[in-house]
Amino acid sequence: MSDESGSALRDTPGSTEQDDSGATRRIRAVRSRLSPVRLIAYLVLVLLVISGLAFVTGWRPSIPNPFEERTIDRSSPAVLRSLEDLSEYHAASAHFEVVVDLEEDSRWIPDALRGERTLFVGVGTVDSVIDFGKLGDGAVTVSADRRSVTIQLPAPTISEPRLDLDKSYVVARQRGVLNRVGGLFGGQSNDSELYQTASAKMADAANTDGQVLALAKTNTTAMLRGLLGALGFTDVKVTYAEDPK
Repeated sequence: MSDESGSALRDTPGSTEQDDSGATRRIRAVRSRLSPVRLIAYLVLVLLVISGLAFVTGWRPSIPNPFEERTIDRSSPAVLRSLEDLSEYHAASAHFEVVVDLEEDSRWIPDALRGERTLFVGVGTVDSVIDFGKLGDGAVTVSADRRSVTIQLPAPTISEPRLDLDKSYVVARQRGVLNRVGGLFGGQSNDSELYQTASAKMADAANTDGQVLALAKTNTTAMLRGLLGALGFTDVKVTYAEDPK
């Protein structure tokens, strides 16, 4: 009996050692599964699977760019300064494109040292305008039966050219050495002269060509005949004053 009890006592520590070794193996297995190398491998595998799905289905994840530039508008709202009545009828519009070649230089200094030459393409429109505000007291004559009317209008004029800055551009700009050095210290080229020269050339071309002025007369006459014809006038005569010289 003592032998049986002794054997029983001897078996108890052995079973404990077996249990401890089994738990240790399980802990080691869990640690091996959660090792950094395996975690990185799992992450890489997940990324590869997502990339493959995105390639096949055409899906692209929307990830914001933290370095993306943005524009913040802190400008104040527009302030209404005045209102003005308009009596001008813009009857026709002409589109122009002009090449401006301006050069600024000094008489006694070579262009390579001091000077600037700019080649600019200006694109804009010029309107032909009839000013109804200049109609005199006897400008409109109506017959007794209110069937005929005669209207004496002023001659059409050319409006201020409107330069389209989105379509206008500088083709080339050549600057001397001194001009370039000045630009490094804040000196900037003034393009207002380019805009003024392009606008003036467009106005001159519109006046010289005369087509937009003639079209203004045609369009204004058609407009008045349609308007007065709807009021019951069957004979509408429109004349124009002599062109201002």
